[in-house]
Amino acid sequence: MNEINHINRTATLGIFIGEKDNRNQGLGTEAMELLLSYGFKVLNLSNIMLKVFAFNKRAINAYQKLGFNQFGRRTAAYFINDQYYDTIYMELLKKDFTSNILAEVF
Repeated sequence: MNEINHINRTATLGIFIGEKDNRNQGLGTEAMELLLSYGFKVLNLSNIMLKVFAFNKRAINAYQKLGFNQFGRRTAAYFINDQYYDTIYMELLKKDFTSNILAEVF
């Protein structure tokens, strides 16, 4: 989590699962849920956003399952392998987040 603004109660979040052997096991979803629980329950944030590249469909689906909604798109903002991709901006509000993680602590 970065760009934490305690006055406005906002932050930006991002994760990366580097090793291909560690992908598609739910580790990213679990990491996101832990970070979101920490952000909303411990840091008392109200809005957490992230950026994801449009080609990363699995991540987009995982973020949507956690409650994230798309609120913007930057067209042709990422260039790799001679091709441009859009950057999608997503956010989650505290009121829309449900998780039992850290429930027994808070």
